[in-house]
Amino acid sequence: EPDGLALSSRNRYLDPEQRAQAVALSRVLRAAQDAAGYGAASALAAARAELRAAQGVDLDYLVITDPDLGELPDDVPPGTEARALIAARVGPTRLIDNMPLVLYPTSGRP
Repeated sequence: EPDGLALSSRNRYLDPEQRAQAVALSRVLRAAQDAAGYGAASALAAARAELRAAQGVDLDYLVITDPDLGELPDDVPPGTEARALIAARVGPTRLIDNMPLVLYPTSGRP
């Protein structure tokens, strides 16, 4: 949606304050995307740091997987595609979102 919230029929259950809090999920995923050039561990750490700053978000899970939702190996080549997945509750509403990542996109490990 225009405010960054994932399109979902569940959004209608959010009051204005909860909706503003729920936008944190997209910020968390963007933080992972921004840090993906340093690898999955860095992407996850950046996402968790952003999540710590979020208020009103009760995390169910935050993971980075391969694009088919399988486990990523520890040692991946440059340009490996991945996906960041998040599920959390804002108020009584459970929300999910995801974002594609590219690990070490150009030159391998920094």
